[in-house]
Amino acid sequence: MRILADRGHHSLKMSTLCKMLNVTTGSFYNYFGNWANFVTDLLEYWEKERTDRIAELSSRPADPSDRVRLMKELAIQVPHGAEIAIRAWSNGDPIVAEFQRRVDHSRFEALRTLVRDLIDDEAKADLLSVMGISLLIGMQSWRSPVDIEELHRVFDEFEGVITRYADNSVH
Repeated sequence: MRILADRGHHSLKMSTLCKMLNVTTGSFYNYFGNWANFVTDLLEYWEKERTDRIAELSSRPADPSDRVRLMKELAIQVPHGAEIAIRAWSNGDPIVAEFQRRVDHSRFEALRTLVRDLIDDEAKADLLSVMGISLLIGMQSWRSPVDIEELHRVFDEFEGVITRYADNSVH
């Protein structure tokens, strides 16, 4: 993930990785078998740790507003540089593209679940969820490196929009 964040997906090569980890290519092949298995393992790690885990942790608080706030804080902490590189990589690699689609879909569904717990209007909750995912992807695509303070302000404002709709919603 560090190579992706620092140098982009074109720099993610076995030689670079082995050098960084101080292992031989033989050790790499013994562990992963081949490059394709490594890529799949890397992307599965990203999907589980930076999407599934965030959704799971965000679902724990009892109060729906606390769940939204926690998801916001966890989303701010994702490795934005690596995510930018993965999204660029997905443009030319169908396997990476499939992982990217799944991650985007899972993130949308997780956010929509939280927002629907606050807002009775299903269409409005869906639209707000689209906005939230678009903010994350947009900030990552527009600002490289991502300015974490700016992202926090943007997400705080988005949380305020959700809160205002929730305050006007009847449960």
